[in-house]
Amino acid sequence: MDPSDGAIVSRIPTERRRDEVDEPHAVAISPDGRYWYATVAHGEPTLWKYEMVGDRLVGRVTLPTAGAARIGITPDGTRAFVPDYDRSQPGVPSRVSVVDLADLEVVATPVVCGGPHHAEVDPTGDLVAVACSLSDEIVLLDARTLAERGRFAAGPEAGPPGQPALKPLNLAWSPDGELIWVGLHLVGTVRAFRPNGEIVGTVAVGSRPAQIALTPDGGTLVTANRGDASLSMVDTNSLIETARIPLGAEHPHGIALDELGLRAFVSCEGTPETSGRAVAVDLVAGSILWSVEAGAYTLGAAYAPAEPD
Repeated sequence: MDPSDGAIVSRIPTERRRDEVDEPHAVAISPDGRYWYATVAHGEPTLWKYEMVGDRLVGRVTLPTAGAARIGITPDGTRAFVPDYDRSQPGVPSRVSVVDLADLEVVATPVVCGGPHHAEVDPTGDLVAVACSLSDEIVLLDARTLAERGRFAAGPEAGPPGQPALKPLNLAWSPDGELIWVGLHLVGTVRAFRPNGEIVGTVAVGSRPAQIALTPDGGTLVTANRGDASLSMVDTNSLIETARIPLGAEHPHGIALDELGLRAFVSCEGTPETSGRAVAVDLVAGSILWSVEAGAYTLGAAYAPAEPD
């Protein structure tokens, strides 16, 4: 989609099994902007790699897991971490697929926790933080060796494995790598942790926050609130929700910011009766720039800066 007005530039099919419903879940862009990636989840989970120019399919790899959620890429663009978000076994620890992006080879599938949904690499490329939605915890892995470097509950209210009370779905590292921001889906809050598990602060946002994103300076956190069709803006210094903007589209899920942190692009799932949509928000004015139908069950979102002339 053209970020200026939402015009649809192209549609890329990911359906290759005619008798199955394979669900594209997430999209991500390589740090150098040369490639973009998508996960297709459920049935036969796969990771797809495309060239940014021309959307040429480079290849795809079948993941040895039951599900595939978001895509975390190392700062050097060499590895991806794709959690197995398998909701059918809520009490059973699940895996994260580690993929070498040069040749699309799965190099490891460490067992991490219950219902991992998002694995995000810190700005230095040293640590991977995993949001464990069905065990109410955050797990830290060494990005190179994959050894566990830490594990802590998403808060004192955490439920037992398989019975989450908080459901941490998505997270974001601060630009300096000092904090991990986590969206707690079931309680409508975002919470900041130090990597040692210390809670720095908790902020109430809209109902059932899904994906979250930080502006490049780390001063503002933005959440897509699935439960009340809104977007929240949080001042990360004062720990205050500064705005809650109605999006006019059902079930916001994915969120991506432009390179200056001035606009948010939100993917909204829709309902069985209404189409999914993409909505652009001016974060300075707090207003909707455009809202465009974008297919059924619209989940992930990513933003690619325009190439220089």
